[in-house]
Amino acid sequence: MSENFDLQAAWLRRFSADAASHLGAFAHRLAEALPGQVTIHEKKGMFARSGTVTGVTLELGESRYKLEIVNGHLVASIAMVVRGITLNTKTIDAAEWFARLRAETEKASAHAQALSASLQAFMVS
Repeated sequence: MSENFDLQAAWLRRFSADAASHLGAFAHRLAEALPGQVTIHEKKGMFARSGTVTGVTLELGESRYKLEIVNGHLVASIAMVVRGITLNTKTIDAAEWFARLRAETEKASAHAQALSASLQAFMVS
């Protein structure tokens, strides 16, 4: 339990120090790890080639995780989406958002590993 608390506290310290740049790095890392499931939201100036990351949305199963900067503060939400229809959206504390995202990705990873092992066993037999 203490390890999870320490991890969440580390995330919050990292983001609190410079939310905009850390959110950009986090969003790009998510996009690399989960291609096709991540949308990076940017704000661009009229003549700018690249923009400032203002938020990130991650689609995991029936959950849509969104983290954005609003007036210099992190705003985290999780929406339940079924067949493309958003049923409800809850704004939650950023620490809880990271904890839920971590749990969800660990669950998805375990499922993928089990599926991979099952496919490998099928191919070998």
